[in-house]
Amino acid sequence: MWRRGGWRAAVHIAHLRPASLAYEPVAGLAQAAPSRASPSGIREPRFQSPCGPARSSQCFCSAAAKKPREKAGPRPKDELLRDARHHDVPVRRKAIKGLGKHRDDNDAIEAIAVGLGDEDVAVQLSAQAAMAKVADKGDGRTVRAALERVGSACEWTRIAGLSTLADITEEAGHMTRGTPLDLEVDAAVRDRLGDEDWGVRRAAMDTMAQRAPRGCPEAIAAARRLLEDQMGTVRESAIKAIAALVPRGSREAIDWIAPRLDDWHESVRRAAVVAVAKIAEEGDQHAIELEKSSCDDRSWIVRKAATDSLAKTATQNDLASLRKLARMLEDFDPLPRMAAIYGIAELCGVGHRKGIRLAEARLEHRDPGTRQACVQLLEKITTNDNDEIYKKVEERLEDEDEHVRDSAYYALIEIKKNKPGRRKWVSDLPDLSDLDRLGFDSSDDEDNAKEGLW
Repeated sequence: MWRRGGWRAAVHIAHLRPASLAYEPVAGLAQAAPSRASPSGIREPRFQSPCGPARSSQCFCSAAAKKPREKAGPRPKDELLRDARHHDVPVRRKAIKGLGKHRDDNDAIEAIAVGLGDEDVAVQLSAQAAMAKVADKGDGRTVRAALERVGSACEWTRIAGLSTLADITEEAGHMTRGTPLDLEVDAAVRDRLGDEDWGVRRAAMDTMAQRAPRGCPEAIAAARRLLEDQMGTVRESAIKAIAALVPRGSREAIDWIAPRLDDWHESVRRAAVVAVAKIAEEGDQHAIELEKSSCDDRSWIVRKAATDSLAKTATQNDLASLRKLARMLEDFDPLPRMAAIYGIAELCGVGHRKGIRLAEARLEHRDPGTRQACVQLLEKITTNDNDEIYKKVEERLEDEDEHVRDSAYYALIEIKKNKPGRRKWVSDLPDLSDLDRLGFDSSDDEDNAKEGLW
């Protein structure tokens, strides 16, 4: 009965509406109404309930909501100092982060230093970032505050202190280096290389490598000792330190790192093959052979890194390396295949006939992932005057795999844009070389955008 009553009420309301808003009834309670534009330019919905008067559309993303808000200034210092001792972790983290905006304030520096010893890692990371912003690099107050945390009984605080020192001290040769305080930092970092905690040893190695000048014999000797550390992450840091400190083309340094290509820890093997490519000069056959062997590693992470490294070290006329990269198109994991696509494209460039033929030979491969990879490679290096390759890519539009068909569709569009001639292919991938630092401060803009919404 209530449904009949509701329908009669709806019909009664419809008769009371002005003629300009009249509409034809349709099946069900939702009725089609003429589309009308509001004064703000937003069109109202075409369907409205007949059980109530028509209401204007409320859109969150209206023109007023899209207006850029003025950047809010820092919160009051007293409020932040109070919240820095709050029992809730997100409140402490945000307070420590806000204290970093109070430049050259001693109270803020002290509160941030206390945050380096917080029980929660998120607060420690926030304090580390804030300490780098609250004063200039090399400022004695921040350096002294971080140095005091290196001697803490808590291993997490020691790690935070060492990592902060790497961020807030200048590079070798700066006027702030060599002072008595800076020498204390050197001594403290050196002592922590033998710490009982592996995380502290790794942080100490990273800090020493960042502060040391290129070719520093003391830092290189320390890294060589840690190549035999029992923890894989420490060995990984030692490899990265050697790659950063030794001169380019050092065969001796490559020989130090080469045994780590057989390490049981996959992150160590990955770091080793990346370091070989960073140290070796272009065309170094010894480094190329090491990278080729790592392309057959049991871990896809290492195979992907080895493929990237081989593409960087090999030369354009090195057909043996090019064939190895082409075989990586047949890898059963998608990321090594992607590394091979971009590696061959960057190594050969647009219009390289041998690269095109190696991809063409695999267009009929039994694995759809390989067929797709070859289509994507031809998209990058084939010019629009190569009718033969264009027709073979066009045939992939009838492939049994939908991903190959999609790739072929877009490849044909790109091939038409590639003008004839040989030239270097420019990668469209973002720079992901420093993943450890990527997005370190990305939450700033997000927090500012959300401020005042609720």
